[in-house]
Amino acid sequence: MVLDLKEYDLIVIGTGSPMAIAYAMMQGNPNIKVAVIDKDEPGGICLTRGCIPSKILLYPAELIRTMERAGLFGIDVDVKRIDFAAVMERMRALVDREISVIREGLSHSESLDYYASPAEFTAPYTLKVGADTIKSRMIFLCTGSKPIIPPIKGLKEAGYLTSDTVLKMSRLPESIAIIGGGYIGAEYGHFFSAMGSKVTIIGRNSQFLPDEESEVSLLLKRELQKHLNVITNHEVREVEKTSTNQKKLVAVSRDSG
Repeated sequence: MVLDLKEYDLIVIGTGSPMAIAYAMMQGNPNIKVAVIDKDEPGGICLTRGCIPSKILLYPAELIRTMERAGLFGIDVDVKRIDFAAVMERMRALVDREISVIREGLSHSESLDYYASPAEFTAPYTLKVGADTIKSRMIFLCTGSKPIIPPIKGLKEAGYLTSDTVLKMSRLPESIAIIGGGYIGAEYGHFFSAMGSKVTIIGRNSQFLPDEESEVSLLLKRELQKHLNVITNHEVREVEKTSTNQKKLVAVSRDSG
């Protein structure tokens, strides 16, 4: 027998996009009992480590590239210094502010119960969240995503960043290799090259940005290669740390081997 079982009409695990559905249901039926669960910072992947922080970083990168083209219009502009730490801190401050607003709203809402703890199923339609046991016939599992680490020899030993952990950086690397030729790699390649890093993007697909139209991919590759190195159709097979504390990547052509 489960003691202190709390029953809800809807349980939502995750505080990103599913909240739009939950709020719509709550507007349609103000008496609905809703529980919202998120063990991480509220707001979802988009806010905490996805679309929003990356776009905040892309804006100063665009400003720098725009100023570099100002001479085309007869404007003499000189970028004297880029404070990378300040760029990163501004991004984190803006994101943290939004997270705080969402946390405040969830914590003090009279329309739902907010659980900032991990959840696990203990029986059909039944979850244990912290010290509470809750149940609902309708449960949304919207737990977001996380980076997949490719099984590259020596990668773990050499050390690496992901699209999550890169947001914690405060020091600009002199050079950076990005494994992956999709839109996330393209965005961060653009950002770091504008900040002043020497950037190499290595993609395993023959087409840069493989999910886009080929004309779009070719145009972006041409423009990005004015500032960084883009290698396509290569598989990174090994990473090793050198005696000078740098990282050496070995990539193999998927055509010739």
